[in-house]
Amino acid sequence: MLKMLKKIVWSCYGATFILFVVILLWGLSGILGGGGHTYWLFSFYAIIPCTVFSFGIVLGFRNTQLKWLYPVVFGMFSRIIVHVVFRYSAATSVFLRTNWFSYSPLVSFVFAFSGVVTGIIIRITYHKMSENAQLKLKRAAGITLVIAGVITLIHLVHALTLDRIIEYREITFSSPNVPIAMNGYRIAFIVDTHTLPGVHLREVVEELNNRQIDLLLLGGDFPSLDGAPWRSMEILSHTITTDGIFGVEGNHDNYEELFEAKWAHGIIPLSNSGLHIRDNFFLAGVEDPCSRSPSIACAIEDSEPGDFVLLLSHDPDTTMKQGTTGIDLILSGHTHGGQMTFFGIWAPYFTFRSSITEYGQHFVSGWAESRDGVPVFVSNGTGDYLPRIFARPQVILITLKHG
Repeated sequence: MLKMLKKIVWSCYGATFILFVVILLWGLSGILGGGGHTYWLFSFYAIIPCTVFSFGIVLGFRNTQLKWLYPVVFGMFSRIIVHVVFRYSAATSVFLRTNWFSYSPLVSFVFAFSGVVTGIIIRITYHKMSENAQLKLKRAAGITLVIAGVITLIHLVHALTLDRIIEYREITFSSPNVPIAMNGYRIAFIVDTHTLPGVHLREVVEELNNRQIDLLLLGGDFPSLDGAPWRSMEILSHTITTDGIFGVEGNHDNYEELFEAKWAHGIIPLSNSGLHIRDNFFLAGVEDPCSRSPSIACAIEDSEPGDFVLLLSHDPDTTMKQGTTGIDLILSGHTHGGQMTFFGIWAPYFTFRSSITEYGQHFVSGWAESRDGVPVFVSNGTGDYLPRIFARPQVILITLKHG
């Protein structure tokens, strides 16, 4: 049992350490459009904790006493290195961020200590077992390892294949408020392109032009550095629509530059405002709460009774904090489909952190509801912001139906 445990844990340790180094370098180099911030988070939430926890288990099982400090030192040192590489000073890493538990080096101590305690418990329990029970434990450990390996392989393959390909997701939305004349009306929704290269954004435009779109809606969070908003809006302006292109800002956008770029390319920005696109079809959009003050009430105040009202809100949390009565459909993004999920049904990051959404799994992806029960559709986003795991990038295509 000891030999098997050592092999398993040291394999995990070696793999997680290699992954930590590779992913850190990957994020820094920007290969495949990678964003450094994402790899930073991935290192903190997965690689370093797995490494120190695994290391702690084997040392606890072997009862190596003072060597129990090794995973603590390794974990804290790794997190400090990540901070320094991403332009934080070592002093900031150690002292000023200790009150922010998720990013603090102190979290490495917790994982390492937990690993050591787990290893000690396993050692004590194992030695009290009969030979028959030990044999059963070995078999169970082997089966568990195989299952974990298969699940990991499936997620890795998915991340490197389907999660790299944009999905054009078709949905149908029916409402008695949809004007009869708009039955079959087609809306495309693009949000969270982030680091998506211009060549891929052009491919999206070409695909939309082959699908006869009536309206293109932009949900915010476009490339924001070195004139990128201008390039993105120029590319998107070539989308052929019946009723034009409209959009709101996201939390990563410089809204002033983005809106200026939109106006220059014939795209109409919505800023706590709305307008009638057609008779009885009112489109509204709100500001992003990260840098401004969203007001749903102001956005829809010019709508009329009986209108079909569609609201754009980059951050879906806004729909839980403000009244949405009088709205028929809300489109949002921001959550990236959970970014890294377990088979697309559970996003661990949203369970343990509220920095992206305060409502856990409620707004991860797809259909949800506002606090007033209004349908909210949350897109995974169109960008190839890595790593995506069972959170495939999307362009949403909505067909409206009367009824």
